Formats: sequence, structure tokens, C-alpha cells
Amino acid sequence: MQWVKPELVAQIRFVEWTEDDHLRHAAFLGLRADKNPKDVNRES
Repeated sequence: MQWVKPELVAQIRFVEWTEDDHLRHAAFLGLRADKNPKDVNRES
């Protein structure tokens, strides 16, 4: 295992989080150059 530091932020559309913390019906929308990876948190 090798830990890495986040350098990119992706925008993902999804329906909901499942009970086991997976995204349901996720779709990649693109990369976000206007966001700093340190400022991103998980949505509820």
C-alpha cells in the first residue's frame, strides 16, 4: 500500500450513499480546477 496526497478534485453526480458507503448511480462530470483538495468534504 502506498498513501498518496490528493492533487485533483473531480465532480461526481450520484443518487445517494449506500449503507456500506458506496455511491449509487455515480457519474463523472469533470475535474474542478477552482477547488483545492484540502477544502473538499464528503456530502451527506
